[in-house]
Amino acid sequence: FGHRRGGNLQLLKRLGQQLDFTVHGLAAVSLDGKIVSSTRIREAIRAGDLDTASQMLGRAYQLTGPIIRGQQVGQQLGFPTANLQITGLALPPNGVYAVHAQVQGHRHRAVLNLGVRPTLDHPAAQRQAEAHLLDFSGDLYGAEMAVEFVGKLRDEKKFASPAALREQIQRDIAAARKLF
Repeated sequence: FGHRRGGNLQLLKRLGQQLDFTVHGLAAVSLDGKIVSSTRIREAIRAGDLDTASQMLGRAYQLTGPIIRGQQVGQQLGFPTANLQITGLALPPNGVYAVHAQVQGHRHRAVLNLGVRPTLDHPAAQRQAEAHLLDFSGDLYGAEMAVEFVGKLRDEKKFASPAALREQIQRDIAAARKLF
């Protein structure tokens, strides 16, 4: 760990003595005969292998961050979204996912688009995460939200028109409801 991977248990113990904190060493954890590491977890997430990432984490993989104001495109299409700030996070491949969203103490079923929104006149320059919470209406701006991935519904794609996108979102919602 640390700068140029120069840290080890002995260094931590010395620092603990100097700075008055306790250090306990643990045995390395393995999965499929390989040591679990943050690098391995990030690689699994980026490859879309969220089941393996979750096994290594010891909990379901999730994205967490504040809900930020978007361009209201989902609202215009009839599917308002909570836009999650995801800058700097390890992310799975672009696509549409069934997720559970935890926000303001409530758990919601949701459909999340992760990507650049290619159907829009001005696609996003950076990847975005937009969750449509099923059977929910309300203002969530500024709240913290955690989304736990249930399953991938499809890859992100460009549609011929907003109407075609709207129809696909309806199919995505129906497919997600079957996964919950």
